[in-house]
Amino acid sequence: MNRRVIFLFIATAILLFSIICVSVAPIINNILDKFGDWGKGNCRYYADKAKYTKYLDEKDKNERLRNLCYRQNAMHGLEYSSFIIDLAIGFICAQLALMHYFKIGASFEKYTGLIGLIGGAIGFILTLVYVCFSGYIFNNDAAFKDFNGCHGQCIQKLYSNGAIYKDLDKDISINKKLITIYAYDKSYDSEYIKYKDLGQIQYNYNKKYYETYHKTTTSLDCNNDSPTKSNTGCEYYYKIPAENNENKYLYDRWCLSLVLAVFITALNIALLIFGFLIFKNEGGSDEVQEIKMEEN
Repeated sequence: MNRRVIFLFIATAILLFSIICVSVAPIINNILDKFGDWGKGNCRYYADKAKYTKYLDEKDKNERLRNLCYRQNAMHGLEYSSFIIDLAIGFICAQLALMHYFKIGASFEKYTGLIGLIGGAIGFILTLVYVCFSGYIFNNDAAFKDFNGCHGQCIQKLYSNGAIYKDLDKDISINKKLITIYAYDKSYDSEYIKYKDLGQIQYNYNKKYYETYHKTTTSLDCNNDSPTKSNTGCEYYYKIPAENNENKYLYDRWCLSLVLAVFITALNIALLIFGFLIFKNEGGSDEVQEIKMEEN
């Protein structure tokens, strides 16, 4: 298989993966209304608040909001620029490679290699930076928190069975010891789930959880996220379960775009390499090899 064919396959793969990414990426497609605010944050405002505040807690809070604002603005810009540029690079290189495959435009094949070399380098850098920002936010930021904070839109962490509290002394009504799953985690925003947790079953509709929660009993009242002393005999206390799979939907699309972006990053390296080989050799060695094969 000669360099032209490999170059064509690489460019086509970049084009196809970029089309999928543009179709599923969470920010571009504005999967959540709040994503429409990403890229519009006035990060300088929080930077100034952090700079001039006298209280350490307030200063730390505003510094975190400033950094979150920077990350969300950067991801917004990178998601648009990286995937659209990757799509353009893939389309142009695939078109040129297809022409050369059919022996058209041999005189400018060297420039096709140069386009692949430069385009692969640009695509690699942009997509790699996007993967870093997207991966960091996906793994570390509280889901749905924006640069204005949570304001009731973040999701509290639950036990795997959908409960919010566990009672360590369930048989002693007068001395409840209610523990959340994050009770011993003292890290910042430890009470909220991250984007990477959105796919977990307790944050989406589950028939078993739904039926268990809405099942009425005369002896227990465990379906209460604000238990009182009268709620006896319950080991766990439950919140109202999710009624849809919106969280899983966002999780799946974000994961897919992130995984494909990693593949595109690798393909851009390959495009760069084969673009350099075509630019350096102008396809000459491949043509000689093809002539020898035809003679034999």
